[in-house]
Amino acid sequence: MNFLFDNNLPPSWAATFAAASQRSFPDTTLGEVCHLREKFAAHTKDQEWLTILGKEGNWAVVSCDKFRKQGGAERQVIRQYGLSVFVLQPSWASTRYWEKLSQFALWWPRIVEQSNTVEASTVEVPWKISSRFKQL
Repeated sequence: MNFLFDNNLPPSWAATFAAASQRSFPDTTLGEVCHLREKFAAHTKDQEWLTILGKEGNWAVVSCDKFRKQGGAERQVIRQYGLSVFVLQPSWASTRYWEKLSQFALWWPRIVEQSNTVEASTVEVPWKISSRFKQL
């Protein structure tokens, strides 16, 4: 599975988790890990880049955005192409950078596992690692 970190997350996160994940997962589990700006212009509309990823196949998105804009068109694209989306719960936004990064590091293996075992899921990632993903 390939992973794209949305514009509302720091570009450094994609590079950090791509590097940290090398040889940490089976070859078939983790493909490309990149930030949106590595594949698309920063101002590309969500519906456009989601459609492109959907057509390419085998992509999961990590974001803080619940994709509820444009009258549900974004969510329709997500469903149509079977993209997996991991949305950080709103409580992540009020947390300082290093705490947020370290907490995401704890979630990362679970996100990778979930994306490879459950097809086309859109879930919320809670703050507490003892919690479970919540279906959106």
